[in-house]
Amino acid sequence: MSREEYSVVVEMDDEPARREELEFQDFSSTSGVGGKISKDKQASSNNDGFNNASFFDSNQSIRNESQGGSYPLWSIEYYARYFDVDTTQVLERASKSLFPKDNFVETVGSNPDLYGPFWIPTTVIFLLFVTATIAKFISDKDSPYDFIILSFGFAAIYTYSFGMPFIVWGALKYFGCSPSLLDTIGLYGYSLTIWLPISIINIIPSDTVRWALVIVGFAISGFFITRNLYPIISRADSKTSRLLLIFVLAAHAAFALLLKFKFFSYQWKPKSD
Repeated sequence: MSREEYSVVVEMDDEPARREELEFQDFSSTSGVGGKISKDKQASSNNDGFNNASFFDSNQSIRNESQGGSYPLWSIEYYARYFDVDTTQVLERASKSLFPKDNFVETVGSNPDLYGPFWIPTTVIFLLFVTATIAKFISDKDSPYDFIILSFGFAAIYTYSFGMPFIVWGALKYFGCSPSLLDTIGLYGYSLTIWLPISIINIIPSDTVRWALVIVGFAISGFFITRNLYPIISRADSKTSRLLLIFVLAAHAAFALLLKFKFFSYQWKPKSD
């Protein structure tokens, strides 16, 4: 066979192989132009909300903001991530404050929230106003509505549920205990859960029952707070930790007494004709 014939045979044999390479070669994983075009197309598809499967997930945008978003402290979007909890999570955390057996920080994990610490004190204030209104309506006082006690309730309960966490957090941070501000706010906010049923039951016209309920509320919520703060407080020296623990309990006792004398001391008198 001549050299020219041999060359023709080789070229004809190589042609199907070349065709196969052209047909089956994948350029999507290469770093060349094809890879760039594929990545640009994928990015365009991700930016299209209707083509994205997470478009209809109402919580997905909040998750994305909390993971990679950067917002100023005064913007609403900055705080949206702290309200990314469902009803099941809020109820579970509230129940942990009523039966404080487990560590609350471990229950919350890496997802502390401000939803419960806001709505629980707000609901307590509303219930206190309702019970005080009912008591005044049954008594012989002129106006059944006491908006002064409502304003006082907002000031007192919000000051305790949000002001005390800042004070405790600042004191613990000063003594090198490295607390978490969000966990501290959540701890105090959820500790008010026990006062929800107490605010309703305290409408009973018996001062002895009211005192008993206030003591129970102080004991359960106080134990919940101190049990979860103690591992952080114990990081300080023994004398400082004792003083901090006494301060936390004294402030909580003052709050319970404030509720008793300001909200649970109305007198039941029959209306005069």
